[in-house]
Amino acid sequence: MDEEPKDIKGKQPQSRLFQVVGIILFILFTILGWQFLEQKSIAESERTEKEAVKAELTELLAEYKKLDSDNAQLNSQLRGKQAQIAEMLLELEKIDKQSKEQVWMLANYKKESKTLRGLLKTYLHEIDSLGKTIIVLETEKSAVESNLTKEKARTQELSVEKEGLSEKVALGAKFILHDLTTVGVRFKGGGREKAETRARKADKIKTCFTIGANELAKPGERNIYIRVAGENGDVFPKDRDSSKVFIFEGKELVYSAKRVLNYQNQEVEVCLYFQKFPFVAERYSIDIFADGVQIGESAIKLE
Repeated sequence: MDEEPKDIKGKQPQSRLFQVVGIILFILFTILGWQFLEQKSIAESERTEKEAVKAELTELLAEYKKLDSDNAQLNSQLRGKQAQIAEMLLELEKIDKQSKEQVWMLANYKKESKTLRGLLKTYLHEIDSLGKTIIVLETEKSAVESNLTKEKARTQELSVEKEGLSEKVALGAKFILHDLTTVGVRFKGGGREKAETRARKADKIKTCFTIGANELAKPGERNIYIRVAGENGDVFPKDRDSSKVFIFEGKELVYSAKRVLNYQNQEVEVCLYFQKFPFVAERYSIDIFADGVQIGESAIKLE
C-alpha cells in the first residue's frame, strides 16, 4: 500500500518534462512552418513579379517591333531599344534562385520597363508627327508637280503659239510677187531692148516682177536670185562657179543671175537678166529666190 504513492510521485516530474518538450517542439515546428510558408510566399511573389516583368518586356518588344518610320535616325533608335529589351529578357531567364541580385534586377527591370513604355509613347508621337509632316509635304509636292505640269503645258502651248506666230511672221514677211513676166530680149543700137522669141536671135532672158509693199518685211539690202534651167533640168551656167551660190534650206545652190535690192517696204519693180551663148530652142524654167526661200517661178519657150 505504501509503495504505490511513491510510484505516482516519481512519474509526475517525468510527465512535466514531456509536456515541456512537447510545448518546445510545438513552438519550434510552428516557427519552422511559418518560416517555410513565408519563404514559399516570398518565392511565389518573386516568381509572379518575374513573370509580370517578363510579360511586360515581351509586350514592349512586340510593340517596338511594330514601329516603323521613314526617318533613318529614328529607325536606328528603335532597333537599339529592341536589342536592349531582347537582352533584358535573356538575362531575366537566367535568374532562377532567390537572391539579392534577383531582387535588385527585378526592381531595376521593372523600373526600366516603365522608362521604355514612356519612350514608346514618345516614339509613337514622333512617328505620327513625321507621318503628318510627310503627308503635308507630299500634298505640297503634288501641288508643286501639278503646277509644274501646268506650267510646262503652258510653256509648250506658248512655244507652239510662238512658233505659229513666227511662221506667220515669216510668211507675212515673205516677198509677194505679182506681174511676173519672162521674155527673150535682143539688144539693138543705143541699148534698146526688143522682145525676141527666137533662140538664135535672143541675147538674154529677162524676168521682171513687182514686189508688193510689206510692213512686216525687214527693210534694207536684199539679194534676189534666179535659177534658169533647160528642159533636162541642168541649171545655167553649167561651169558651177563656186562663187555664184546661195543658201536654200541648208544647201548651197548655184544661181544664174543675182540682183541686190534696197527694199524699203514699198512696192518696187525688179528685173533680172540671164545671158547664155548661144540659146537653143527649148523651154526654160526660172525659179526666183530671196531670203532663203523661193518666192516665185516662171517659164519661157524660145523657138
